[in-house]
Amino acid sequence: MVTVYPIGTTVYRPERCYNGYTVLCFPLEKGVFLVDMNGKVVKEWSVQAARAKLLRDGNLLVVERRERPKNNRVLEFSWDGRLLWEYTPSGPYPGAHHDVQRLENGNTLLLCKEAVPDEYRVKVKDLRRRSASQIRSDIVLEVTPDREVVWEWHMYRHLDVNRCCEICNPEDWTHTNTVQELPENKWYDKGDERFRPGNILMSLRNLSVIFIVDKETKEIVWEYTGDYNGGLAGQHEPHMIEKGIPGEGNITIFDNGSPSPKDLSHSGQSYILEVEPPTKKLVWRYENGEHFYSEALSNVQRLPNGNTLICSSKEPRVFEVTREGEIVWEYTVPSYHRLGRSYRYPYNYCPQLKALKKPKEEPVTPPPHVITKPYSTLPTPPRIGLPNTMR
Repeated sequence: MVTVYPIGTTVYRPERCYNGYTVLCFPLEKGVFLVDMNGKVVKEWSVQAARAKLLRDGNLLVVERRERPKNNRVLEFSWDGRLLWEYTPSGPYPGAHHDVQRLENGNTLLLCKEAVPDEYRVKVKDLRRRSASQIRSDIVLEVTPDREVVWEWHMYRHLDVNRCCEICNPEDWTHTNTVQELPENKWYDKGDERFRPGNILMSLRNLSVIFIVDKETKEIVWEYTGDYNGGLAGQHEPHMIEKGIPGEGNITIFDNGSPSPKDLSHSGQSYILEVEPPTKKLVWRYENGEHFYSEALSNVQRLPNGNTLICSSKEPRVFEVTREGEIVWEYTVPSYHRLGRSYRYPYNYCPQLKALKKPKEEPVTPPPHVITKPYSTLPTPPRIGLPNTMR
């Protein structure tokens, strides 16, 4: 869908939305913003962030984004913008990247990079990859408030180094972009140990795979590469839906559609997938052909009313769709920007939001010719005859 409006809230049907505030960040520019449903900025933090999450106490947790990625830190700001906590991973490749999660125990889960050691690198059969100046992998770290590392997971120790993306940069092997601790869920309640709360869900973009790691054994216990239109291709933000939210226990994924060496029909189209983990059955999807595509970045969030919030970073816009795929809210920014991942928070999410006066919810109705439903759901238009001179 392309609206006739250049920026801001372009579609808004309050009675059909999960109303609240949306966090927006811009990885290439300074500024994290909290906007209401009509697009009014109610809060701003002056930081350049690849990822920004609002915590229950009103603090903001971000993965910093600098021009030199190896210096990126995890930062925590107060509501009034004071820096309260920071952490920079040490080692040959110091710096956090892509994702961060504050755990229930107060620790922080994050990603950083490392080089694949020579003892593993010599196992690479592809001479092009093996002769690269370096092969980068990722580490998952859990650190305490005192910055002590209490858990770590090195990918090269658990993955076949010959499993790779043939069309990707040979130096950038795994390119992990998401890490999440599993919440309480019905699959574990029914006895499936793979989905034990606290196990770690990860997304490896350049391997087009998501998997779950057992926190105690450090073994990969569940893996998903997808089978819809050739399978996952450069996906972001797999997330297990929390209890009490429609689709609870299922995993939502923003399937970018790039890079896609497996099936070219997937390239140039993005999909939102909802997967039932034990069976790997696809239970819901959102797609809109070539009218919905973000080659990188982006994320998806299932909302408590059953709608789905989608951040399409490269278009760039954030929009909320119903189960039927109809857009009931959309916020766009100028095309020269790039959106980081976006999240919706209810009006009462934290004390600072509760203290704000509830904003007016003014409907925004686009002109009649603007399409807010997926093109695939619309009737086929009649064939228009062309003049002989144009045939």
